[in-house]
Amino acid sequence: MVRRLVFWWLTCRDRHRPSERAWARQLGISHTWLQKLVREFKADPIKMQRLQAYGDPTPAQLSRAQRYTQQMKERGELRSSRQPTD
Repeated sequence: MVRRLVFWWLTCRDRHRPSERAWARQLGISHTWLQKLVREFKADPIKMQRLQAYGDPTPAQLSRAQRYTQQMKERGELRSSRQPTD
């Protein structure tokens, strides 16, 4: 899902498109990961075509992906994005 949303952002031609950092923040990812995905898309046009075949992401798909991510966090399957401070 994140890949599709990054691709959507990358191909957006709207002059009001959010900045890279703002988009990454809205997706809940680091801007460095967003940059990595953009480089990956630009290096492999076939991968971009595959993502286009899925169409635009919907709010329902995003909600479902967020719920799934939350469940993975609760099961301890994901690393914490922030290190605890002592």
